[in-house]
Amino acid sequence: MKTTTFTLVTLAAEILHAADTPNFVIIYADDLGYTQTSVPMMKDRPGLAHKLHQTPNLEKLAQRGMRFSNAYCPSPVCTSSRASIQHGKTTARVGCISIHDVVMNKKKIDLGKNLSIAEMIKEADKGHVTAFFGKGCSPMHWFKDHGYDVTDFNHKNPNGNGHGDWWEPADRIPVPLDDPKRVFSLARTAGDFLKERAKDRKPFYLMVSHYAVHVRNTSLKTTREKYLKIVAADNGIEGGIPDISRFDRSSGEMPRKLQSLWERANYAAMMENMDSSIGMVLDELTALGMEENTYVIFSSDNGGGQSNAPLQGGKAKMWEGGLRIPMIVAGPGIAANSQCDKPVAQWDYLTTMHDLVGSTAALPDDLDGISLRPVLEQGNDGKLAERDSGLVFHFPAHYTVPITAYRDGDFKLMRHLNSGEIKMFNVDEDMGESNDLSKTMPEKTADMVRKLDAYLEKVGAWKMEEVYATRTDELEKWIADDKQKVANINQQLTANNLNAGDRKKLAGELKSAQSRQTHHRSNLEKLNLDRKSTRWF
Repeated sequence: MKTTTFTLVTLAAEILHAADTPNFVIIYADDLGYTQTSVPMMKDRPGLAHKLHQTPNLEKLAQRGMRFSNAYCPSPVCTSSRASIQHGKTTARVGCISIHDVVMNKKKIDLGKNLSIAEMIKEADKGHVTAFFGKGCSPMHWFKDHGYDVTDFNHKNPNGNGHGDWWEPADRIPVPLDDPKRVFSLARTAGDFLKERAKDRKPFYLMVSHYAVHVRNTSLKTTREKYLKIVAADNGIEGGIPDISRFDRSSGEMPRKLQSLWERANYAAMMENMDSSIGMVLDELTALGMEENTYVIFSSDNGGGQSNAPLQGGKAKMWEGGLRIPMIVAGPGIAANSQCDKPVAQWDYLTTMHDLVGSTAALPDDLDGISLRPVLEQGNDGKLAERDSGLVFHFPAHYTVPITAYRDGDFKLMRHLNSGEIKMFNVDEDMGESNDLSKTMPEKTADMVRKLDAYLEKVGAWKMEEVYATRTDELEKWIADDKQKVANINQQLTANNLNAGDRKKLAGELKSAQSRQTHHRSNLEKLNLDRKSTRWF
């Protein structure tokens, strides 16, 4: 009897503890723009919702939670955003600024030295089980090394873009047609994890990181047929639009206009498929009785590759279309169908979750994030902590237009890293960034430049000159290696005792080496042109 009584008391304590301790779910889309869902991020501007795309599950999430009209991703490209969100720091501070970050590679930056969200949750010591499913972050490698108890990193290499198209990228095994971009298998894996937590009654932190809506765009045939009919009707296409992609053998039969319309329908279908996947996870939370005690955060890693109007730009660009993203949060104490208009960034998530989980473990003193709890609980009346530096987006990329952006209050400053040219906009009044105020507000502009430079200097951010020099060194080394490889193969081909098979093999290797040499030389020529460019787009 004593044992039974003790067991019941222990079980009751575990249930009470789990009930008092919140759960967290982050749902992260890939390349999803600010105006690409059917949820307008400003309730009084319904035109910010996409006219074609249907995301009813995100609409439901917004109805029971809070949408953010001024939410920002850390970077206009995926890799650096994904490093930043995990570690609560700007890309400049964490040392991962762009895709193929040559300076990061040269300096051998170890992201594992930073506290991750999962490690922070573990330090709270509330018994959380941590899980990560979906697209990872290449420089972070295996997420089990960053505090995640459960992952779906079951392949030969850590999860990356390729895993959204290939079941096993190393062997080129394609993802099944009934699971486009893995949206449904991701939902099932997340659902199984939630069911396990319902059984063991342990609190949890789960991140579902989608491969959608990143290219290559794929969708369920049945969903695609629905949008092909809608797009055909909207564009007066009698007889409809054939379901032929540019990858099909019969793609040559498709007129260019119809192919463009097919792409539009396919993208909309992929969007709905991702939304259905999100709905499966949210429905599981409800069915298991976990909804009321779970914070759900939905957002995207960077701006969209499609049109983001009325915002300018998109993915890989530092205009609002590349940085401002959809964000919805629902959970305990968050008012239904509410809206926050204060500027926030995804590097705030770690600090916010530390606050919400009630952790007493000290946070590192070099984080950039602040807790969003005041606005989650009080909306626009909530008072956020002062930021040391506003919101800094440093993007000294060697493969696109290099710009650093900085938002402070209603104003956003942009500096071209080749020319040094400055632009400044009031993005509260002018979200399309059409009215440059840098000349008419010189004192404000100068003040923002000073603050931005002080921050970049403090964190040791990469300078554009160093990026170009490092990339040049890399390409010149590769070209020298290519040259040596070509010379070695040509030497081997002069041998008199080569059989036909070996000669054919060497000829193939020679062709590949010469192709790489041409490619690397072309990239070096492009780099030399890019570093002189003063274009903003």
